[in-house]
Formats: sequence, C-alpha cells, structure tokens
Amino acid sequence: MKEFNTIETEYNGQVITLWLSRPEVHNALDDIMIRELSTFFTKIDENSEIRLVVIKGKGRSFCSGADLNWMKRAFSLTEEENLRESKELSNLFKLIYDCSKIVIAAVHGNVFGGGNGIIAACDLAYCIDNAKFSLSETRIGMAAASITPYMLKKVHASDLKALIFSAMSFNGKDAVKYGLLNKSFTSLEFMELYLNSIITEILGNGKLALIESKRLINSLTDQSMSLEMLQIPELLARIRVSPEAQEGFSAFLEKRKPRW
Repeated sequence: MKEFNTIETEYNGQVITLWLSRPEVHNALDDIMIRELSTFFTKIDENSEIRLVVIKGKGRSFCSGADLNWMKRAFSLTEEENLRESKELSNLFKLIYDCSKIVIAAVHGNVFGGGNGIIAACDLAYCIDNAKFSLSETRIGMAAASITPYMLKKVHASDLKALIFSAMSFNGKDAVKYGLLNKSFTSLEFMELYLNSIITEILGNGKLALIESKRLINSLTDQSMSLEMLQIPELLARIRVSPEAQEGFSAFLEKRKPRW
C-alpha cells in the first residue's frame, strides 16, 4: 500500500528526492497534498541517515499553486474552517524552512502562488530559464499571505511588492535576479548536472557543521518572523470568505474581469 497519494519519494544514499506528484493538475496544492508534505517533512526530520532533500515536480510543472477544486471548497467553508486549513499551509512552509536537512528545489514549468512559497522555504533553489513564475493571488482578490514571510527572506521588499501588486509573470532569469532562486539554466540537463555537483560538494562537508550553519543563518534572519506571522492564517481565512475574494475567484472561473 502506498504511503502517499500526492507525492512520491526516491532514496539515493543520504539524499531523498521528493516528487510533487499530481502532474494532471501541474502539481497544484490541495489539502491532501499539504498534509502529506507536512507528514513527510515531520518524518524525514527524524531520519538521521538522510542529509539532503531535493524537491521536484512530476510532469510539465513544479507547482501551479492552489488546486481549483480545493479553492472552490475553501470558498464555501466558514472562516473557522478556513482558519484550520490556512494554519496547515503556514505550518507546511515552516516545516520545510526549519527542516534539519538541506532542502533544495529543482524547478521547471509553472510556479504560481504557493509554489513560490515552497521554493522560498527551501535552502537552495535552481530552475531553467523558461520556467514561469507568478504571485497571482491578488488577481482573484486574495492576499499572498502564507508565503510572504519566506519570500521576504529571498526577495527585497520593494521587488516583492511590485510582483504581488502587479501579479505579473516572470521567468527563471528574473527569479534569480529577484533572489528567489540561486541559479537558472538553459535546460533541465544542465540543471541536473549542476545539481548533482552541488549535492556532491555539500555531502563532502561535516554533517553537524551544516546543520548548525543552517540554524545560525536562519536564526539571524528571523527578525521578520515575529508575532505578526502568527496572525497570517487568520488573515488568509478572513480574506478567503470576503466578498472581494468570492467575486475574484468567480470571475477567474468564468473567465471574465472581476467586478471590483
């Protein structure tokens, strides 16, 4: 019996590849995938044999953000029910960020909404030049809430505002320029070659030294991860049930301009 339904794992010595595995919907996030990813990172943190996690997407994309059917259900939930789901999403990003392993994202295809949050929570991230990114939440009357604390660790505030306010698309080279990713490559093959080489370099270093270095860097950059962060699930839950978000999502589904 499979342990997971929306993700797959592939072990190779001290490295585990975590595949987002809903290729039919471009690996969109839903409540099941969020819970399975959280379970994975909780368990892998306790595995002393694994030192490095690589996150990849099956099929044509890395992660296209929130699943449409899940969003439809979310918009019909109460604020309290939305709060519970919002907390689960925020907790997932924190589990990735706090993981004692080195976590690397290897990105291709579409990366929308929460997919950017997964990348931002990782330690390192690489992509191909023609990957397509967007912080598109505001287009449907939503706020980029849960991902923002982690995006701010990678992207300058003024750039992040421009990306969120405009909901514009940008490519892999731009994502590197903004600081969201470390490097961009012309092809998957070149990205894989570099990924294999950097993994070899990382594994050649002291295990404890890596863990403590990660903890130190995270702790020194956690000044923005304050009490306000605890209020993000409440913000997201409140916005989801707002008339503006309801209208924005309806307009998106009906392929029309929202009546703001």
